[in-house]
Amino acid sequence: MNAKLKETIRRFLPTTIRDHRIQRGPLRGARIYTSWHDYPGAILGTTETPLLAWLARQVKSGETWLDIGAHYGYTSIALSRLVGPSGRVFAFEPVAATAACLARTRELNHFDQLTVVPFGLSADTGLRLHRLPVFRGMAERTGPPTAPRQVIVTASLDSLWSDEAVHGIKIDVQGMEADVLAGMRNVLSRWKPGLVVEFHRGVDRRSLVDLIEHCGYARTPFPIQEMRLPAASLQIEDDRSYAFFSSAATRKTV
Repeated sequence: MNAKLKETIRRFLPTTIRDHRIQRGPLRGARIYTSWHDYPGAILGTTETPLLAWLARQVKSGETWLDIGAHYGYTSIALSRLVGPSGRVFAFEPVAATAACLARTRELNHFDQLTVVPFGLSADTGLRLHRLPVFRGMAERTGPPTAPRQVIVTASLDSLWSDEAVHGIKIDVQGMEADVLAGMRNVLSRWKPGLVVEFHRGVDRRSLVDLIEHCGYARTPFPIQEMRLPAASLQIEDDRSYAFFSSAATRKTV
């Protein structure tokens, strides 16, 4: 189904945000607080299948993972299940209303291991305000010009994070990847967490891969969708997720 047809169908879907049970897929039976209009793939359980499969292989019980750009919490549900009650998941979601829905998802699933952080990450050491378009519950730097704008608060991860090990980070921030990664250089360099980034239109691939390499990672990105062969840095495609591994460690099976 092409994007134009999807958007046409979406206009007719209910906009009411409420409790839903995920209908199928690896998260079947979990509950998510969202709407058919904003996130039908999550309710159906048909979205992010390659990413969830990769996480299932990488995440261990008791670990600490960060979900940056958590949206309504679909990936946070997967991470919370995988780290278990002894682990920690920190879900960063800057849109206040969406973060409130994510907090409701946390309650519905009884995830004490999940902490909802209602602001975003950037390269700024102090708190900073941004006015961005919000589209289907997501703040998007390149969002539709007709989308309403909301103020979000951001700061760098390095300025916020305590002296606690981080085992993995998932980043999906709708075109703000460069700012987010620039603000976590210390965390990446110290802990070398598993890293998976979804790249979006307009993001300079070369500079991002340079930054990641400077933090001690191998330069080679591994596409989550294919799960097998590495991609050249300049072949990174829009709206696809890529994993990066520490250059000092033996790469895990992908």
